Amino acid sequence: MTVRTAGFGTAVTQTINVIIIAIGGFVTVATVLAFFGNAWWLFDYLANFRWHFMWIGLICTIVYALAARGLVGIGFAIAVAINAFLIAPLYIGNQPASTGEDAVKVVTVDMRGGVDDGERALRFLFDSDAQVIIVSGVTTERIDPIIVEGSPYQIIANPPEDTTGIVVLAQDAYSVSERRTPTFDEAVLSISVPAGSGTVDVVTSWGFVGSDSTRAEALDERFTLIAEVAAASDRPVAVVGNLGATRWTAPMRALLGDTGLRDAMEGRGYLSTWPVSDFPLIGGWIGIPVDVVLMSPELTPLSLVTGPDIGAHHLPVTTIIGPAAG
Repeated sequence: MTVRTAGFGTAVTQTINVIIIAIGGFVTVATVLAFFGNAWWLFDYLANFRWHFMWIGLICTIVYALAARGLVGIGFAIAVAINAFLIAPLYIGNQPASTGEDAVKVVTVDMRGGVDDGERALRFLFDSDAQVIIVSGVTTERIDPIIVEGSPYQIIANPPEDTTGIVVLAQDAYSVSERRTPTFDEAVLSISVPAGSGTVDVVTSWGFVGSDSTRAEALDERFTLIAEVAAASDRPVAVVGNLGATRWTAPMRALLGDTGLRDAMEGRGYLSTWPVSDFPLIGGWIGIPVDVVLMSPELTPLSLVTGPDIGAHHLPVTTIIGPAAG
């Protein structure tokens, strides 16, 4: 009996080790491959999940150290350290000080796929008191109820009739320019909004994460056009919305490097926006921060928050954009 128990225990331990090595090995390899997003769309897709790789790798490192104490755990630990290094700016980064001048409040939300409670979602938008509201993944008809008599909002940009796209509402008739990607006909909008003593160009677009080769091509086109629009502006620029990529992907790294924009979410923690999850404790950590806010050096976020849960697959992002000191 004693021998059989020992044998059973050994078999269980070996099975656990095999599972941990498989999971930890995948995380370790994916951590490295994600640096080569320009080589293949799948590698770049993996880069969106560095947060998850860090935590899964940490669990594998601890469990393997307790169960086997082998050298394989060192590889897991290195992968954890790499991902932690890339995630750290979200917590230790900082933003420029504000001049104290007037700012502009912008709300963005991706409502693709509908919401659990349309009235609640529209009520949140109506009550947001934002100068600009950017709703993606909707038809104009879905947003029309906000434009009731006495509403402070008007629609200043919208997709063609009966199609899904970006609807922009504003408290004034701000100037909007639109360009479209050459192959996939996706819109990139630039909204000129007064802020402080000047004007800010709020640039937005909307599209899928690069989860297959076609979507990856669309993503590259989208980011190329966003970079062109941002570079062509002679005013401070804020790029907002669900662009389809997190800060760790190759297109996002190129956009930040080529335009001088910076991630305005740095220093505010891990602000995942999709998919929305209500799991206790870990619900806010399950998703990825795919709804972004980028700013040129002349701007700073006076406030930047995600939520609340309005029943959409994405959390809304509310940003107050002001001139930066210096």
